[in-house]
Amino acid sequence: MLPPTLAGMRNLLLALGLSLAPVLAAEAQEPTEECRPLRERMLKGHLFQVPILQQGALITTHVGVRTGVARYDIPDVPVGDTRQRDTLLLGLQETLDVGLRLTDWLALTGFARGSTALGTTPPSLFVEGATLDLIGQAGLVLRLLRNEPSGTQLSLRAAVGHDRGKTLTVLPFARAIVNNPLLTVDSVLDGNFRESLLVPASETSAGGGAYLAQALGASFSLQASAAAEYAWQKREPFDVVAGARVEQDTYAVRVDLAAALTADLRPGLGIPIAVMGEYLFRTGRQTSVYNPDRTLHSSSLALGVYYSGRQHLQFGVGAATTLKSEPRRSQDSEGQMRESGEPTLSYAQLILRYIF
Repeated sequence: MLPPTLAGMRNLLLALGLSLAPVLAAEAQEPTEECRPLRERMLKGHLFQVPILQQGALITTHVGVRTGVARYDIPDVPVGDTRQRDTLLLGLQETLDVGLRLTDWLALTGFARGSTALGTTPPSLFVEGATLDLIGQAGLVLRLLRNEPSGTQLSLRAAVGHDRGKTLTVLPFARAIVNNPLLTVDSVLDGNFRESLLVPASETSAGGGAYLAQALGASFSLQASAAAEYAWQKREPFDVVAGARVEQDTYAVRVDLAAALTADLRPGLGIPIAVMGEYLFRTGRQTSVYNPDRTLHSSSLALGVYYSGRQHLQFGVGAATTLKSEPRRSQDSEGQMRESGEPTLSYAQLILRYIF
């Protein structure tokens, strides 16, 4: 039943031999500003969630905060000629990510992250100490394809990032004292041995990749990506003999292949809960000036549970673990470089993201 005004217009148009259908269709196809975030997050009736282990293909304006705790296990860390120690660090992480939609097909993105970790046992404090990392990244996302009937969106991303960190560790300081038995307390306090406690490190990276969002009906979706980046890493430990910091440069090529499957219970059961399972495989090559080259390989798993009752909001909790991470390199008492076992990184996050 049409309202009286539209009914009168229809009768008038019919009297003129015209149809009101094109007018109503044009009005239905014109999105309002209020439903724009809904249109950007939805394909084929499915509401997409942003994954933990990869970025997404959607073009949105958003602000997000992620707060998490982490556990970092490093087995068999070299501390002497033959002695090895298992270490455990616990940490906190805070991330702010933003997106600015410039057009229907282009957006600016970025994030800033601060994280800190501390050894939880005497051997962990002695060997690994404490770390502080600050990371920033900025980039662009370009939409190549959006097909509403098939529920498909394909985008490209490019980004540059920078990471600065410091490690406070007792082990190099203790070795410096042991290797100089004639030292006194005054010479230690007045000398450069205190520099051995702090090891600065930094990394600059640039990369990009292709990102797919595919709706499999209103309740299910697949998100996948293939990305690569090149990283310049620099570590500056203090050389007690030289009396200055030594730059250790490393170059790495990293390739990430990721996939995420989501099941949303809201369309079928009326329960506003979405569950997402994720997998990330990393490979690549790392080249160091002072150490042998190494092939990178790690696998990560993640599970997220999100509230899907509001199109403008992503709220949930997630947990992830990375298996077979990059081993830690450390010098033994003879100055020879040795590797630890394969570390395991596990973390949980509280995720809040608002889409405008």
